[in-house]
Amino acid sequence: MLVPVLAAQTAENVPLSAEKLFNIGPFVFTNSMLFGLLTALFVLGLFGLAARASQAWPKSRLAFYIESLVDLVFDLMADAFGDRRRAMRFFPLLLTLFVFILAGNLSGLLPGVGSISVNVNGEQTSLLRAFTTDLNSTLAMAVLSLLVVHIYALRELGLVGRFRYYFSGNLFNPMNIFIGLNELFGEVLRLVTLSLRLFGVIYGGEALLHAISALAGNFAWAASLPIMFLEIFFSLVQAYLFMMLTATYLVTAVSHEGGSKSPEAPATA
Repeated sequence: MLVPVLAAQTAENVPLSAEKLFNIGPFVFTNSMLFGLLTALFVLGLFGLAARASQAWPKSRLAFYIESLVDLVFDLMADAFGDRRRAMRFFPLLLTLFVFILAGNLSGLLPGVGSISVNVNGEQTSLLRAFTTDLNSTLAMAVLSLLVVHIYALRELGLVGRFRYYFSGNLFNPMNIFIGLNELFGEVLRLVTLSLRLFGVIYGGEALLHAISALAGNFAWAASLPIMFLEIFFSLVQAYLFMMLTATYLVTAVSHEGGSKSPEAPATA
């Protein structure tokens, strides 16, 4: 039974993991899943409304802002891929990642997120939690991104070409085998860094905001204001980094040039 209760935000109310709301058979439904679903519906509704407004009202401000965002992201992807046609091929995925992650990051700053609680089995549990403050959520998005990277790499290069991407040169040379194994280990590190970077920054910002609000007391609104602006900036940066790293992984994966490549440097730059 869920009974809504308004709870004060304190530093202790920032659990590391998402909290369970209810079960659907063996499946556990958490507060981050609920808010992630609501965020996804909001993004879909916003883009659908903008698409409709661009046709019915060509001078709509909403359509103008959404189209400007889409054009900006596409130009970034065209520069990353060096080919507008290839950029268009991966653009829907990359735009979706950017917009959804940005919306998920910013959703944690909305009033009521983390402060509205429900009674779950006799314990007070936050009803809403930002999707990207759950490590399971960021890990799932990282798995999805890298899975798409490898699927397109296999389609472009084939199984043999993908194998030679990691193990190039003479395979009787132990050094070539060691370099190939090191590259395979790098794929695992990509998964870890993509998920942990996003989770760590957004969760850390949420915890900092709660701590500052608790320490400031009656002046919490003034003390938390600069932290909120900082969170907005980092939310934008993290969404951009996730998108650009995924784009760079795609660029290097579908390249017909064999050998090892390190995508971290250009994407971070």
